[in-house]
Amino acid sequence: MGLRRSARLLPTRRTMGVSVLAVLSLWLMMPSAASAGEARNIGILDRCDPASFNALFGEGICVMQTAGVPVETFLERVNPKDGGHNAWRFTPEQVRLGPGQFLRLDNRGGEVHTFTEVVDFGGGFVPELNATLPPGTPLAVPIGDLRFIAAGEQIDLSVPAAGTHRFECLIHPWMQTTVEKTSD
Repeated sequence: MGLRRSARLLPTRRTMGVSVLAVLSLWLMMPSAASAGEARNIGILDRCDPASFNALFGEGICVMQTAGVPVETFLERVNPKDGGHNAWRFTPEQVRLGPGQFLRLDNRGGEVHTFTEVVDFGGGFVPELNATLPPGTPLAVPIGDLRFIAAGEQIDLSVPAAGTHRFECLIHPWMQTTVEKTSD
């Protein structure tokens, strides 16, 4: 009698099949950890003060919802000694991309920025802001199209080739990041 009871507790082929199907179903419904890890985030940051920036440069230049760095303070820091204002930056400044990974660009600031691949870091297309670079610094040479990213916008960008890639904001040339892509 004890033997029969034990035998009934052992899984049958049918109950094992149902269990495997249940586990597989749950696994398929769960978000994939691999998918979540494919994006490498790059924050595009600035802290423009909407009142002072819009008064000087025109309405809509800065769409921040809160007060930030006044334009006078920003302009004081636009010189080679300071290397541009540190509230305007890409973060992180270095990224490694493995097989299947891509960049997720997230403009969390209040201004439009470019995220443009360049041959070498250099000056951008706003001569007054190139003052952040050492005298004689050549202009950056874009590779491909200029990519403008509006405040609040998030875009995904794939980097197809293995190697070192340099990205710069051609408006604020001290905003730079280097991406190391390994081969797939």
